[in-house]
Amino acid sequence: MTMPRSRWLLCLTPSATRAPVEASWLTSRSRPLLLGVTGVMAAFVMGAVAVVHLRLAMALLLGAAAVAATLVSPRMGGLLLVALVPITSGLAPGTPVPNVRVSEALIGAIGVTVLVSARRRDAVPWTVLDWLLLGYGLAWAGTGILDARALGEHLSLSEWGTIAGQLQFFLLYRGVRVALRSPAERRLGVFVLLGASVPVGVLAILQNLHFPAVGRFINTITGGVYGLQPGVAVTRATGPFDNWAALAGYLFPLLLVLLALAIAGELRHHQRRLWAVAGIAVVALLLTRELSAIFCLVVGAGFLVTRYRGARRVRRWLAPALLVGVLVAVPFLGGRLDQQFAPTPGTGRHAWVPQTLGFRAEVWSSQYLPAIAARPLSGYGVIIPPRISWQYPESEYIELLTHGGIPLLVVFALLGWAMVARARAVARAPDPFDAALGWALLVSVAGLLAMNVIWPYLSNGGLPQVLWCLFALAGPLPARSPHAGVLAVPTPARGIEALAP
Repeated sequence: MTMPRSRWLLCLTPSATRAPVEASWLTSRSRPLLLGVTGVMAAFVMGAVAVVHLRLAMALLLGAAAVAATLVSPRMGGLLLVALVPITSGLAPGTPVPNVRVSEALIGAIGVTVLVSARRRDAVPWTVLDWLLLGYGLAWAGTGILDARALGEHLSLSEWGTIAGQLQFFLLYRGVRVALRSPAERRLGVFVLLGASVPVGVLAILQNLHFPAVGRFINTITGGVYGLQPGVAVTRATGPFDNWAALAGYLFPLLLVLLALAIAGELRHHQRRLWAVAGIAVVALLLTRELSAIFCLVVGAGFLVTRYRGARRVRRWLAPALLVGVLVAVPFLGGRLDQQFAPTPGTGRHAWVPQTLGFRAEVWSSQYLPAIAARPLSGYGVIIPPRISWQYPESEYIELLTHGGIPLLVVFALLGWAMVARARAVARAPDPFDAALGWALLVSVAGLLAMNVIWPYLSNGGLPQVLWCLFALAGPLPARSPHAGVLAVPTPARGIEALAP
């Protein structure tokens, strides 16, 4: 009797190399009626939408495919979130879904699907960081709604999206954390996150080289550079983001992760490829000319090299690397430094104070701080009060005080404490990969809290999406249930039993 091909494959595959096959909610048992009804309804909706908006219909089709893939394999959904959400977080709303960013649509479709379809016995326990991240998102939304009611404001659809915007980070974090939990899955997630930075860095480099059509393409997908007047040339690389600071924030934690993994010896099998990734990211970061991110990266790298275990083999290369780094960075940063410390007549700014800090101090002291003092416990919500002429707070902490007052700033401080505590706990993990990721997160959070003084990094695209993906991938997680959540793969029969039908 002929042996089925599947049995031949099982016999030829060593049992030690075959992991249990995950059974998702969709594949755990047959659901023909549900799948048939859902397919007919989806086809009807997409056909009706295609008549009036073909691009939106295509987006719905892709979204339905992503949801179906997630229902079949939550692991696939987690990898899609890690690969796509950070690099699309800077795209303008309305492409292709009206009033919605691509990253938000991905989080809403895939992240919610992962969380809703997860089995109760496979749930990931909640930690202090989970609760505080949810609490921060709810506090942001709650203060925005209360302020709108108290001030009699009528919010637009985009402003309602801003109110709910901080909750997307919670959905992203929990979605990735539930979907990718085994050591192999989490390692793969980290490498996918690092690899996805290559097209971002290449786009930034081509933008700085004024490659034909690249600048126009970036303006189209991002809606123009944030805070820059139309028609003004962009002299700093932004990549697929609407601001150079967002690109710098996106690259900042990724470079620290690469360095920490290299020091820990976790890049041995992918050394050449990942060093190429690091080289592209470093060049792209220098092209942003964002001094705060570059300075924090240098300080953080020095901390990792001198404090992280196993750094002795790296220290002998430190001086040559610093020399090469300075020689490479001078052409990029020389003009930027001259601009920052050049005297500005009529401003009263001291020569040793950077122009960026002097301008921000002037805006904060003359516009934002008086407005905050008028409503210190409630703020103004998502609409900047009319007394403020410069509509960009230029600081995470000023933005928090303007939005929700001192209570929201306190919630954010608690969230920052929880982030530091989680990073320290992961840095003590016995697995070298987890420990390296923990050290990188600890340095990233410390740098973020400092960088937030001069730009709202955690409320924009780029850095927060990367950071919450890394926190979701950091640290050991409980394995999936071996009972209802996994399909058993039969052990291959031996001898004459292998020939049985």
